[in-house]
Amino acid sequence: MAMEQRSVSAEQGSLVSMWGLLGLFIMKGTVGWLTGSKALLADACQSAADCAGTVTSYLGIRKARLDPNAASPSRQQPESAVAIVLSALLLVAGIEIGISSVRSIANGVDEAPGVGAVFVIVAGIGVREGLIRYKRSRDNRCGIRMDRMGDNRSDIFASLTALVGTTGAVVGDLYDMPVLYVLDPAAGLVIAVFVVRMGYRLASGARATDRHAIDDADAQTLLEAVQRVDGVIAVDEVKAREQGHYIVLDVLIRVNPRISVFEGQDVAQRVRRQLTKRFLHITEVNVKVQPFDPGFPYKSNHSDDELSSMLQ
Repeated sequence: MAMEQRSVSAEQGSLVSMWGLLGLFIMKGTVGWLTGSKALLADACQSAADCAGTVTSYLGIRKARLDPNAASPSRQQPESAVAIVLSALLLVAGIEIGISSVRSIANGVDEAPGVGAVFVIVAGIGVREGLIRYKRSRDNRCGIRMDRMGDNRSDIFASLTALVGTTGAVVGDLYDMPVLYVLDPAAGLVIAVFVVRMGYRLASGARATDRHAIDDADAQTLLEAVQRVDGVIAVDEVKAREQGHYIVLDVLIRVNPRISVFEGQDVAQRVRRQLTKRFLHITEVNVKVQPFDPGFPYKSNHSDDELSSMLQ
């Protein structure tokens, strides 16, 4: 039940972030279009980029919770397909905003954006910071380690860039300094680079396999934890799949070939409980059970005498 609660809590945290970022994208995009602010339009695309990353994380967490045994390294996952589509849209949007900003700078800017763009950017920074703190509190309650949180503040950095550019252009309008009008499209150009980078990273992550190697220290810790479970003779493999800041494990264990299928599943359930209780950032464990092969190289949590008696 604790494992299920952590999965639900992680899913809810990603869902709130997703809708919050989507709202920011719509608000910034609408006001940017009405005020003619290139920087705010680019900032809206950056919010969309962060929203796209959150969508893929949410889909991965939800899939792991609802259908943990459906993941297959040889089959394209739905969240990967979504990431590819979203990354393509982000790349196009970022390039388009960048080209538009360059044209504005080259042709000369004859007016500043409306002052409403400044207020929207400030409000957006506050909302984004609130979403980050909310997600962090969710991670703390789920037991996510600090080194796995990695809050993505690129949206706030982009907003600060947009704030500088838009405010400078508005100040230029107030004090009749047309030379400052160029700051708004210049900020849009800088943010467009952020958007293209985010789209590229999302596409690269989608092309890569969803199974990530565990570092030696973590692998050894997990291996020892599984070997301590009564009934586990050997551990074949331990593979990790990252779902946002959370981890889903695929474990293959070896058990006494003479026990029943029901007893083997009971051993698998004990392995799940052991890992999810001890490592709180692990939200799901998929355990495959196979009969023990005496020639298997991994060490056992049973002595040779115990093993001989079990196989007799």
